[in-house]
Amino acid sequence: MNETERLSRLRHDLSNPLSALLAEIQLLLLNESQIDPETLASLREMEALAIRMRGMLREI
Repeated sequence: MNETERLSRLRHDLSNPLSALLAEIQLLLLNESQIDPETLASLREMEALAIRMRGMLREI
């Protein structure tokens, strides 16, 4: 397997669970009025980091 194929596989293998994680976070955020402020801040930070990671994966 060459470098390009390894990167493509890595991107695919990381993107799938990352997408699931991001979807779950966003589902939780749909009910943000029921979430305490500290947890809400953590969820928003996790969402931002997941989106950033998704962008990084698209670049490789």
